[in-house]
Amino acid sequence: MAQTNQAGFQLNSFVDTQTKRSYFTILATLILLIVLVLLIYPAIQHITKVNKEIEDARLVKASLEEKISNLETAKINLEEVREDLALLDLALPLGSDLTPYIQKVESLAKKYKLEISALQFTNVPLSIPAPADNLHTRSLDYNVTFEGSFTNFRKLVAALEDYIRISDLKDIRLSKVEKNVLEQLSITTYYIGLELKETTTTTTGSRGSNE
Repeated sequence: MAQTNQAGFQLNSFVDTQTKRSYFTILATLILLIVLVLLIYPAIQHITKVNKEIEDARLVKASLEEKISNLETAKINLEEVREDLALLDLALPLGSDLTPYIQKVESLAKKYKLEISALQFTNVPLSIPAPADNLHTRSLDYNVTFEGSFTNFRKLVAALEDYIRISDLKDIRLSKVEKNVLEQLSITTYYIGLELKETTTTTTGSRGSNE
């Protein structure tokens, strides 16, 4: 009987020992896993960050390569039209370029022996915009009245139409004044500029000798 009790006690002690060892093994395994996670997780984060930076760098590189290609194309296009830029600036100037335009009209009037009795502009810009501004094609309307012979007036109209600056002849009105004819032109010319508030400029009395 005593031997049986002793054997049972030893068995229980063995079972308890094995159970404790199992619990210890599980606990040690969990602790090891936690330590491994704590050690590996920063490395995983670093690898993920590096991979993202590599991908971003690839996108930046592709974008830069595209911009370089566009710049090279723009440079080629610029070289092709460089000789025409001066003509383009005359045809469609930056800003109204009003003073040279008035001088051209006056010189044509003088050339064809016509008197300018009135010259009125609307939507006149007061300054030259910067190339970096938000620019658009703008229109500049004006009315000019000449006095002189009809033959010379026709020559002047033809000269204005042949002038390199882009202009549209909107209306012509004629009236008789003694031996001469009053010829009123409504013209729209164009330029590169900003949105402007309407202003009006009027000049009178630019004279030439009549035919």
